[in-house]
Amino acid sequence: MSFLEVLKFEFKSIFTNAPIIMTIIGGVILYSFFYPQPYINEVVKTLKVSVVDLDKSELSRKLIYSINSTPQIEVSRQDMSSTDAKQALIEKKISGIIIIPAHFKKDIALHVSPTIAVGADSNYFLVYGSILEGAIKSILTQSAGIKVTNLLLQNTPLKMAKKSYTPYSLKTIYLFNPDMSYTYYIVPAVFILILQQTMLIGLGILGGFYNEFKKTYNAPIWMKISSRTLIFGTLFFTHMLFYFGFSFEFYHIPHLASAYDIITLGVPFILATVFLGIFFGGLLKNQESATPAIVLTSLPLVFSAGFVWPKEAVPELITYFSLFFPCTPAMQGFLKLNQMGASFDGVLVQYGLLWLQTVLYLLLAIYVLRRNKYKHSPHQ
Repeated sequence: MSFLEVLKFEFKSIFTNAPIIMTIIGGVILYSFFYPQPYINEVVKTLKVSVVDLDKSELSRKLIYSINSTPQIEVSRQDMSSTDAKQALIEKKISGIIIIPAHFKKDIALHVSPTIAVGADSNYFLVYGSILEGAIKSILTQSAGIKVTNLLLQNTPLKMAKKSYTPYSLKTIYLFNPDMSYTYYIVPAVFILILQQTMLIGLGILGGFYNEFKKTYNAPIWMKISSRTLIFGTLFFTHMLFYFGFSFEFYHIPHLASAYDIITLGVPFILATVFLGIFFGGLLKNQESATPAIVLTSLPLVFSAGFVWPKEAVPELITYFSLFFPCTPAMQGFLKLNQMGASFDGVLVQYGLLWLQTVLYLLLAIYVLRRNKYKHSPHQ
């Protein structure tokens, strides 16, 4: 068979297989729109809380008004006891509880620091963090006003009173993610994982299909690998440019890397994944095994890559194991280039690792195809 005949045979096998088409085309496109949707509204607002005011003073009412004025919190209840508030939290009527202690105003007047209890539903970190942020800001603002007032009563000039309470100012600059956006640092990396997983599933289904039905043909192994690499590589290279181009613009995700750097790092990532997929597909006995086998690896790969969870908190064995998957160095490299603005010199380690994986999985792909060639009877 000539190379064009092999290419035609592989093309027909791929694009007449509905599960492969749904995965490598439908899945990639649908993920680009559906995955980021839950994170578009990243700021949690107007979370309902209950305030238990045991002091019932003018000062405590001012604090409640201040808390209710924050964008994060809505004071929807004022319970008479903490027991009633806890019951409302258990019944999911509220997301948090704020308890103002008895003698709150008296303690303030006596220069005794009262303890304001703040509790929140910690099942969701965004909910928990937003309630704490809103309550703490209100409490600190009122505390600052009280301390400055006390200094003024001691005949301290207003300017000096403010400086005495805040002798220095803090300016926080969030490197690489100025908006503290979940979308900006999670979605770009997960897009790389989606590209890898869908490509592996597609090649796994193809390889499992050939093995299940003993479907083979007489052609040099290099032609089989080259044809699959050309088809899957071209398709997924287009998907990658679609993600880093249209999708980034659509979701307003910063992308600082040049097109040249993206392509340079993307080539070994695509090649390594294609060869891994050919090797993986060659091991499967049927096409149904591909999807569950790959899906099971998705979550461990996300956490071991070091952008969702600190690598220092992951066992070293898992971290080293994740380096065998092309998505790990690719995610790290693309985040450095696109989101952190690094030069290509900053990703040479990831670039080199991807080429090493390319060579390794190419050799494994040759091995598994050669093994399967002797196992299956020729089929024209």
